[in-house]
Amino acid sequence: MLSFFNAKPLIATSSADWIFEAYEWALTHFDNEEFFTRSRLIQPTNEFFSGRVDSVHEKAEMVFKYTLNYAGLAHWPFQLQPPEEYQHRPSPQLSLNSTDSDNSVRRDSALESVPAILSYDPLYLTYNPQQTLKPEDLSSSFAHVMAQYLVIQSQHFPPGGPDYFAEGTELLAIFMGFGVMFSNSAYTFRGGCGSCYNGQSNRQATLSENEVIFSLALYCKLKQIPTSEATRYLKKHLKASFKQALKQINGEPEKLGSLLTYRHT
Repeated sequence: MLSFFNAKPLIATSSADWIFEAYEWALTHFDNEEFFTRSRLIQPTNEFFSGRVDSVHEKAEMVFKYTLNYAGLAHWPFQLQPPEEYQHRPSPQLSLNSTDSDNSVRRDSALESVPAILSYDPLYLTYNPQQTLKPEDLSSSFAHVMAQYLVIQSQHFPPGGPDYFAEGTELLAIFMGFGVMFSNSAYTFRGGCGSCYNGQSNRQATLSENEVIFSLALYCKLKQIPTSEATRYLKKHLKASFKQALKQINGEPEKLGSLLTYRHT
C-alpha cells in the first residue's frame, strides 16, 4: 500500500547509475577542487553575460569568452573563428597542467593559479551565426565543444568508453556549471507557428531532457545549491522535473556519499 505513494523516478535506474558513475569520472579526472570550491551555477542573465556588441561575431566572441572563463579553461589556447574563416584541422597535443597526485586536469575559473598552456597551433572553435539569436544555446554549444577537447586531450573517457563520448562530454559541461543552460536548451518545442521555429539556432542535444535535469540536480545537491536558486531561470515545465530528480537522488545516500568524499581530496 505504501509503495503507491513512493515518488516516481524521473529517469530509469540504469541512466541514473550511469550519471552517478560519470560524476565520479569527472571528479576523478577534471579537478574536484575546482568543482567544489570555484565552479558556479551559470545562469542566462546579464550578471553572467554582460556587455554591448555591434555585430554577430562580437556577440559570439563575448559568449565564447564568458563560457571559457566559467569552464575554468581560460588558460587553454582556444581561439574562436568566424564560420567563413574556419577550417577543420587536427588538434595539437597539449602538455596539460595536472595535479601532482592523480593526474587530474587542472581548471581554474578564478583565473588566478594555473599557468597558461602554450601551443603553436590553437584549438579552434567556430559557431553557427543563427545561434547568436539564442545565446543560451550558443554558450551550451561552446561548453560542450570545450568539454570534448578536455576529454580528447586527456584521453580520460567516460563510463562506457569512447562510445559514450558525446553523452559524457555533455555531462562534463553540466559538471562545469552549465546545467541550467543545457536544461533549457535540451528540447525546443516547435509550437503551432512554423515560421517562429528556427532549428539552426538550437543546440544539438545528446542526453535526454530528463537526463540533463537529473545531472543538473546532482550538481546542485553536491554543491548545496538551494532549489530556489537552481530553478529560478529554468523553463517553467522543468521545475517539477528538477524536484523529482532531487527526490530520486536523495534515495541514493551511498552513491551521494561516495561522490562527496572527493570534497576532501
